[in-house]
Amino acid sequence: MESINELKIDLEEQSLRALLNTQTHKDCKLVAEGDSWFAYPLVQDIIDHLRQMGYAIKNHSKSGDTLENMVYGTGFSIADRVHRAINYGPISLIETLRSVKNLQPRFVLLSAGGNDVVGPELTQYLNHKRSGLPLFRESFFRGSIDGYIRSAIITFMEKVWSVDPHIHIIMHGYDYAIPNGTQYEFAGISFAGPWVLPAFAREAITDRAEQDQIIRQLVDIFNELLISLDNSHPNFHHIDLRGMFPDEAQWHNEIHLKSEEYAQVAALFHKKIVEILNYNPVTVWGNAAAPGQ
Repeated sequence: MESINELKIDLEEQSLRALLNTQTHKDCKLVAEGDSWFAYPLVQDIIDHLRQMGYAIKNHSKSGDTLENMVYGTGFSIADRVHRAINYGPISLIETLRSVKNLQPRFVLLSAGGNDVVGPELTQYLNHKRSGLPLFRESFFRGSIDGYIRSAIITFMEKVWSVDPHIHIIMHGYDYAIPNGTQYEFAGISFAGPWVLPAFAREAITDRAEQDQIIRQLVDIFNELLISLDNSHPNFHHIDLRGMFPDEAQWHNEIHLKSEEYAQVAALFHKKIVEILNYNPVTVWGNAAAPGQ
């Protein structure tokens, strides 16, 4: 039986061959940029499931990546001898745009924003329980979402459309994370996380109902942004996942779903593509991208 890692490698290799296959129609080609929801090592993620459906995907996603890095570039080094900081520039964006130019896909998929909020960054949006202030700094968070996050997503869209103004960009919002302290773990070894519960613990927000309420506000405000962009940009499309995965058993850890659940999200991406094109490209074009072809 193939391991998850072997399966992922096989799917990627088949997908890359399909991208080079002149018989693969552009409606079956996807370029993806994103975080761990598109690049999760321990289970089949959204991209894996879309590849199994028959889409040929060039995936630039990286686990733990931020929207800020995807668009602006946060990689850096310090030149000690000259006491100078060096930023490497928007490497991820350049690579994504190169793929858009070379592959000429009909769709670009985006999964981003979660890592800009969860983790150590989350504490800046919270007030300490003993301060007597509202636990959630809503106006501050809305300012970040409506300002910096909105600007970054719009910049990404505009850069993609500068290469091809007809491309459709599809981006999911997240569902409500589970603040239960579970980690990114394999074979009993913890590699990362937890991302949510420690931030609440630092601010003495230990009541689960209060935690869930804050997470709901965070996710709702982020999705409201994506809905507004969907309404104002005809070639930008939002996939709303809120409330789809209410059971902790559906989550691999605090912020990652299990394979079955990622399959459901992949199905929504496929449904959106079919809706935009008004036909099923994988079926019509003979599935040149499908595994085993």
